[in-house]
Amino acid sequence: MNAIPNQRHLYMGTFEAEVYWRDAQLASLPAIPDRASSAIVAAMDELLFSFCQPGDALLTRYAISPVHRQYIAQLGFRPAVNERDLTDGTEQAGNVSAASVFELLGSRKADTSTGFPQLEGCVLSPFAGLPHVEEAARAWGITLHQPPLETIRKVNAKTYSSDLKRSLGLRYPGYIVTSFADVAEAGRKLLRDGSFLIKDDFGVSGKGNLHITSTQMLDRIVSYLRGQERKGKRVLFLLEPFLEKEQDFSCQFMIGDNGSVDILSVQWLANTQFAYRESLSPDKAFMERLEREGYFRLMQDVGKQLYQDGYYGDVCIDSMTLRGGKLEPIIEINARKSMSLIKHQLDTFLAGKNMRGTLTNYSLSHDGSLSYEELLEGLECEGLLFTGESEEGVMPLGANTLYVNTGGRDGENRNAGHKSTPSRITTERGGRSSAKQVRVSGIGSGDSLTVSGGSEGLADFQGKEEATGSERARGKGRLYLELVAAGDKEKMRLTTKLEHFLAEHHFTVLN
Repeated sequence: MNAIPNQRHLYMGTFEAEVYWRDAQLASLPAIPDRASSAIVAAMDELLFSFCQPGDALLTRYAISPVHRQYIAQLGFRPAVNERDLTDGTEQAGNVSAASVFELLGSRKADTSTGFPQLEGCVLSPFAGLPHVEEAARAWGITLHQPPLETIRKVNAKTYSSDLKRSLGLRYPGYIVTSFADVAEAGRKLLRDGSFLIKDDFGVSGKGNLHITSTQMLDRIVSYLRGQERKGKRVLFLLEPFLEKEQDFSCQFMIGDNGSVDILSVQWLANTQFAYRESLSPDKAFMERLEREGYFRLMQDVGKQLYQDGYYGDVCIDSMTLRGGKLEPIIEINARKSMSLIKHQLDTFLAGKNMRGTLTNYSLSHDGSLSYEELLEGLECEGLLFTGESEEGVMPLGANTLYVNTGGRDGENRNAGHKSTPSRITTERGGRSSAKQVRVSGIGSGDSLTVSGGSEGLADFQGKEEATGSERARGKGRLYLELVAAGDKEKMRLTTKLEHFLAEHHFTVLN
């Protein structure tokens, strides 16, 4: 933060911050549990290396692979890191505890044994402000420079975004509903003009949203919520008309503790079923359009309002353009770091080399038999690995997200041959499948929800696929990477080569 720029910073965080802001007494929408995806998200904190300057520290839930540390060091990133898991080995493949990284760090009470860097005096720069930050800071002598947790929680609520849109006179502020009866009434009004979304006040990307397309589906959800309300749960959702988007994009800015608003970047987004897929740099014409239409003036106004409400720090505003050409400047406010801010950090790194890239990810089914070291060696042999000197290539951003569900990190699958209960949900193998009808408990006998976007989130539903005979158990992993390429043509060639490489090494692409 700008008040103390010259101190060492400590980067750490738990990415699905909304889970920790959400009141446990709130009613919830029906959802498909996916332990494998939750484990991957828990390992995403390794991507925070992109923020680290010389002398900074990075603590991750699972210790960063020594192979990956060596790779990013060659690129110029050399943070001090924990060489032991914060979980101290208590979490097995695919099973993640509810504790955030801050709770795990605080529970160690300044562990003096080897494996942890010097943290005393470091200024914490979290992915998002969460509970247990103060306890961890006291235990380890970490300096805090952030708003109160209650302020962070307030400005990240979907209802706050709705109220702010209304105060700024923007379209589609939505209906804030506080009972199942409100859901039924507002839902029927919205259905007269088309389909609509029900949003959880602290829904996570790809979860906590339901697209309602008919009165029959609305009635099932209302019945589901009525049952929770009768058990003492409080209903609080945001209902918004479903907008026919043309392009998702986001704006990243920093609010200083003096109220200054520094706009950092705009990123185009490719999303699948409301979930993040990749970030791309917009072209000059798009940026000029935003300037003409007053988008950046509005972002300044949003930043000033957030500051007046007690918040300072990182902000990401989700926006979109609509079919027909209109601009929808605020979909929701994320008062935290974001994947697109990580993309901005990588953009800054590549700009120093006169290069550009795209931040993307592949969800992959694999058996863990190809180690991370072998993966990097294979990419290098194929001329695919970005080395920092090459003009293009694949820059892997971490190992843990790829191996967290296969019994090990960057080594062989320790649970080879392990058999787990297979999911009742089946998906196509070796290709991209169409929308699935998935049975979700709790919304009425025989009811189903449509889950689009292929097999992402469905395959490896239980974390592992059943192994037969001498086969290894396959699990779901995710490879985050920066595709460094001069233009779209070069990017397409690089993508084709990468996907051919993955297929040759028995990875099945799920997204």
